[in-house]
Amino acid sequence: MSYELFIGMRHTLAGRHDRFVSFVSLVSALGIALGVAALLVVLAVMTGFQNELRAKILSVASHLEAVSPGDGIPDWRDAAADLLRHPDALAAAPNISEQALLVRGQVVRGVAVKGILPEEESKVSDLAKNAVLGAPADLRPGEFNLMLGKGLAERLGVLPRDSVMMVAPRGRLTAAGLLPRLRQFKVAAVFDSGVHEYDANLAYIHLDDARKLYRLPPNTVSSIRLKLRDLLQAPRVRSELREIRPDLFLYDWTSSHGNLFRALALEKRVMFVILALIIAVAAFNIVSALVTAVRNKRPDIAILRAMGASSGGVARIFLLQGMFVGCGGLLIGLAAGLPLAANAGAIVGLIEKMFGHSLFPGNLYQLGELPSQIAPTDVAVVCASAFVLSLAAAVYPAWRASRLSPAESLRHE
Repeated sequence: MSYELFIGMRHTLAGRHDRFVSFVSLVSALGIALGVAALLVVLAVMTGFQNELRAKILSVASHLEAVSPGDGIPDWRDAAADLLRHPDALAAAPNISEQALLVRGQVVRGVAVKGILPEEESKVSDLAKNAVLGAPADLRPGEFNLMLGKGLAERLGVLPRDSVMMVAPRGRLTAAGLLPRLRQFKVAAVFDSGVHEYDANLAYIHLDDARKLYRLPPNTVSSIRLKLRDLLQAPRVRSELREIRPDLFLYDWTSSHGNLFRALALEKRVMFVILALIIAVAAFNIVSALVTAVRNKRPDIAILRAMGASSGGVARIFLLQGMFVGCGGLLIGLAAGLPLAANAGAIVGLIEKMFGHSLFPGNLYQLGELPSQIAPTDVAVVCASAFVLSLAAAVYPAWRASRLSPAESLRHE
């Protein structure tokens, strides 16, 4: 063991003669531990929130969608076959997207209506997994059945086998003017995607029933939804599919929901910078502790220099002291922060039960519970930041110690 490492370890906690330095070093280590723990928890929650929200949105929305610039895609099976020629396209499903009003007694709700083929839709979305009452297979052609989001069903006050009136905006022209089309639908199933926006505003019907209700030609659909092998490659696949079907407009999830995820990524970076300031403040305490230690240890430093220690060796002693304080705080922060980050949802749920107040309302955050996910890259960045700041805080005191003259330091001793 080198003398720099031995002395640095021995004087990290300065001992009984320098209680102030010991106290400031302890406070610095605890400050770094607090900053590390806070960063780990916040980054885990934001990573979990981003990934969970993306997964839930894409369980209903499509990875990629093809739309015709005209009045729908006339031969959707031919178009789907062309799109599926791409090696990254796993499945395709037709879709008719329209608007309507649902009427139940005195309750009227505007909804987005999706006409689907249940057997094809299950290949591109998690609609079957999200079903809590009934199943998408209950949407049979000609029976005018309906599958509602959980929030929408609660607002309308309906259960499976209840009936609702659907008012379609595409009506018929009469002598009295344009009259909307009315059709009674029976609720066959209810789904819960976990995203409040979808659960409160979305209704599914069979593709054939949608064509009849909105008077569309046979085999015509509004769009074709694609599921990709890797959703992160959606922009690249979109540009390549344009060469296969230049007559279609193609939209991927990064363009339809990109602003949301870019805002979340920006917020995560901003929160990292803000919370990293806690570590920076603790690092300033390391500067204070080491400057005080340098002043108190002037005679000891002079003796070391007189015995042959180099200025670089003296500097390394104080650099090691700063590193030990930072690493101690880092280890404490990891020990406290990782369990908190892994169990953030359970902890928030316990606090909500204790105080009887919801800290994470689903209608505001689009999710039912607080998610958290520890990303190894986030942990590595936090550890590296804490280590670098701690080491940087020791540079100036180490430089001051290395510049001390042995003769000047011992003149008055």
